Formats: sequence, structure tokens, C-alpha cells
Amino acid sequence: MKTKIADTNENFDLSILPVKQDNFGINIRRPLHPLLPKANEGANVLLVSSVKSGKTNLLTNLLLNSNFYKDAFDDVYIFSQTLHQDQTGRRIKESFPATSYDTFSEETLRRILDYQHTFDDDDRPSIAIILDDIPPLKPKSTFFTLASNFRHTGVGLLLYSVQNFKMVSPIVRNNATNLILGTLNQQQLKQISEVYGENFGGEENLMRFHRIAVPERFNFLYARLDEYPAKLHKAFESKVLYEDNM
Repeated sequence: MKTKIADTNENFDLSILPVKQDNFGINIRRPLHPLLPKANEGANVLLVSSVKSGKTNLLTNLLLNSNFYKDAFDDVYIFSQTLHQDQTGRRIKESFPATSYDTFSEETLRRILDYQHTFDDDDRPSIAIILDDIPPLKPKSTFFTLASNFRHTGVGLLLYSVQNFKMVSPIVRNNATNLILGTLNQQQLKQISEVYGENFGGEENLMRFHRIAVPERFNFLYARLDEYPAKLHKAFESKVLYEDNM
């Protein structure tokens, strides 16, 4: 016997309900300024700037300045072949001597991630992984594929620092939550604008705001792709340079 379907809408609620999310929150150790990349949610930051344009000084501030991420993580891991070459970079390595590496060893990275997986979600340490001046790597290198699942391993800050935008694979570019764009030549800026311009009113618009924010060396444009709508800032100034009003 078939059940008759009621000819009424009163018993139905067609509202779209949010899907319950797994707990991907990162247990950072202290509050952070809301303008910074959201380490409590997992931030994948892409820093692109030419040689001798202040990248190392910026990294030093991010990691050792209490206004930024100093003491925010349980552990900070640095992979860099060049930090030892100047005094500023040596300060970073001296601050994290046991977790700084001169080579981009996938075995070392996997060991770090495997250790993170030994913890339950609620007890997992919060960590930062800094990849500075990345050498040529295969597109499917663990250093790149990490960009798609880093939150699952307690990585609050995953930062790629490069001189050439194309040094990171598409998986990194597509999963970036924040951009820090320093001094760039026209070709580099165009490549970046082709990927992210649609978030900021088009390629030409993004290039124009880069010129406004970076009139000289050591300046940078800061893009918050994890905001809706996405926002542009000059450095970490609170004033918004651009916000899509659509």
C-alpha cells in the first residue's frame, strides 16, 4: 500500500544548513593581531620579492617580534640554504637552532609531519614551517603538496619565500591564503596578477595597487585572500587599499 504524500509545504524546511566541519583549529599559544595571516585557522603565505629587498628582515620580524608571531607556536621549523649568509638570517637560525635545516630534505619534512600525526587533534602542537629561498623542486614534492593539507598536521603558518613566483608549484599558488609582494619586475608582477587579479578587480588593478604600495625597495603589498571580499593593504597598515564591493 502506497503512502499518500501530503499536499502541503508546512512539514518541510528547505533552508540550506551548514555542513558540520571537522576541528581544524590550530592551538596557537597566544592571541594575534587580526590583520595578520590567521595562524589559528592555518595560513599559507606566499612571499615573493626580488633579491636584497628585505625578505629576511621581514621573516625576522614575523618570527622574533612579539607584535607578530614570536612565542605563538610550540615549534618553528626553518628550511633555508641562505639564512646563514647574513647577520639578519643568522639571528633566525640562532633562535631555532634545533629546528633549522640547511637542505630541503623531504625525509626531514616527513619526519616532522609524522610526529605531528602522533597527537590527537586537541593535543597536537602548533607549528610554523618556513621555506626560504626554495631551490628547484619537483611539482609533487612534499614541500609543495603540504600546501593542500597542512592544517591537518597542526601547521598554523606555512610560509613560502621565493624570488621567482614560478618557483612554487600551482598547488601552492592555488591554496595561498595570503600574499606578501615586495619589489618585483614587470614580468613577475604580470604572472602574479594573472593568477590573483580576479580577486582585486582585474590584473591591471592589482598591478596598479602594487605600484601604490611598493614605490621603493623594502616596501610590500599585503593581500588577504582568506577574507571575503579579499583585501589589499600597504604592508601591515590597517587601512584597506582595495576591497571588492560586489
